Amino acid sequence: MTIHSGEEHTIWEGESQNVTAKATGGRFTLHYRLTTHYLYFETGGITGTKLEQVPLINVQDVDVAQSLVQKTRKVGNLMVHIVRPDGRHETAVFDSIPDPVRVRDLINQTVHQVRAAAHQRQVAEQQNLNVHRYEATGPVPAAPPAAGMPSAPPPQYTPAGTPPAAAGQQAYTADQVMEMLKKLGELRDAGVVTPEEFEAKKKDLLDRI
Repeated sequence: MTIHSGEEHTIWEGESQNVTAKATGGRFTLHYRLTTHYLYFETGGITGTKLEQVPLINVQDVDVAQSLVQKTRKVGNLMVHIVRPDGRHETAVFDSIPDPVRVRDLINQTVHQVRAAAHQRQVAEQQNLNVHRYEATGPVPAAPPAAGMPSAPPPQYTPAGTPPAAAGQQAYTADQVMEMLKKLGELRDAGVVTPEEFEAKKKDLLDRI
């Protein structure tokens, strides 16, 4: 059975087969019930009925204890280990329950499902909280660089219309270009390069700044 947080359903119930209780002719009874939310312990006697319920989320574990006499009668005690909300540890006893191993496994399985469902609800609530927090505050700003780590360099300003250096070409500083243009001018004046070659090289160098 899948456990949901809605309506409560009975999964198992039974009565103690304690010999002493049986000897009273029904005047004293021990009744137990497992539901999708609680374990119920009901004690009935001449003075009245006492009912205690334990949330399954507080059940830590369940063990079986059987005496030799109980084994011959195919009954046993269930030791229900409980952790109260204030941190106190207690042990409740299902006295002389028929088929105790099956009932123990059923209780432990139900407790596991209850805890898994509670965990899923917590995760969903946390996710909803994070979404609401994001919507209220916007995206989280980037963290500053760690101590000793350089910050990212500021973006370089490039005047509009200035073409970047062509792929595979080496970029030069303005001073380097001026020096090379000066030497090219001297070669042009000496007749080593033609004016057309000078202008073409000049344009190429200026594009690499």
